[in-house]
Amino acid sequence: MRKKQRLKILLKILISLFIIFGAAAILLAGIRKTRIEARQKQEAMEALKNVPTAAPTVSVTPSPSPTPRPTATPTPVPTVVAAFDPNDFWDYWYSTDGTATINVYDISLDKISFSFYQTDRNQSQSVSADVTAEVAGNAARFDFNDSAGNRAAGNIIFDKGQLYVRIATGDPVSSVYPNVNCIMSRDQVYLEPDPTATPIPEEEPDPTQTDTQTGEYFFPDSDSRYLTDEEVAVYSSDQLELAKNEIYARHGRQFVTQYISDYFNSKSWYQGTIDPDTFDAQQDSIFNEYEMENISKIAEWEERKSGEGN
Repeated sequence: MRKKQRLKILLKILISLFIIFGAAAILLAGIRKTRIEARQKQEAMEALKNVPTAAPTVSVTPSPSPTPRPTATPTPVPTVVAAFDPNDFWDYWYSTDGTATINVYDISLDKISFSFYQTDRNQSQSVSADVTAEVAGNAARFDFNDSAGNRAAGNIIFDKGQLYVRIATGDPVSSVYPNVNCIMSRDQVYLEPDPTATPIPEEEPDPTQTDTQTGEYFFPDSDSRYLTDEEVAVYSSDQLELAKNEIYARHGRQFVTQYISDYFNSKSWYQGTIDPDTFDAQQDSIFNEYEMENISKIAEWEERKSGEGN
């Protein structure tokens, strides 16, 4: 028994010693680890002290590149091109039919002055005038009274050395009156009198009668020029109806309305040979541009006068 008790005591002592030595070993290992960590920390601190201090790099702010200034382009001065060269239009110009002459004796880009002369083909009668007008661009408008008292108006166009002239007389008071519509020429056309023409003495017109009462036509040249509002406006609506039909009558149209038929049958020049239906179906090929325009203008004034009760 004692022997067992001794063994138990010895076993307990061995176990205690094992525990004590194990604890001591663990403690020693912890102390050693702590020392190693302390030494490593010290070495790290020493290493940090020996690291050279780096001088901070000065940051360089880039200088901005100057914005290039555009070179100013000089504004071109506009050159005004002259509408025409006045030097091309001095001196004499002649109508293509040889009856009219214009002498330009003063001309610039602002004004033109010229003398005007018109004669009949036999050169037995003539009218003249002196005209000054303002120029606008390449044209000039004007009106004048000629030596016989005819009131005329027109325009001149200057175009690349060519002179276009249009002059019309509103209400002629003489057998010769300003009437031009052509491109003028530098070459004069010499007229030869008609050997068969017999001069007819002029009669003093009766002031109580109108031109249509003393003449054969309202508008004797409505087939070769454009009528003006001024010369058409002087007639009544009834007279304008006859004046309009006068253009038809010249081409031989017959008339159904009795008083119109009687009027034209009284004229020496009238020959009614075409019935109205046939004529009206072909009228587009019968009338020229002057007649078409003049029919329209007369009809317009006829309607206006009728509405005014005239």
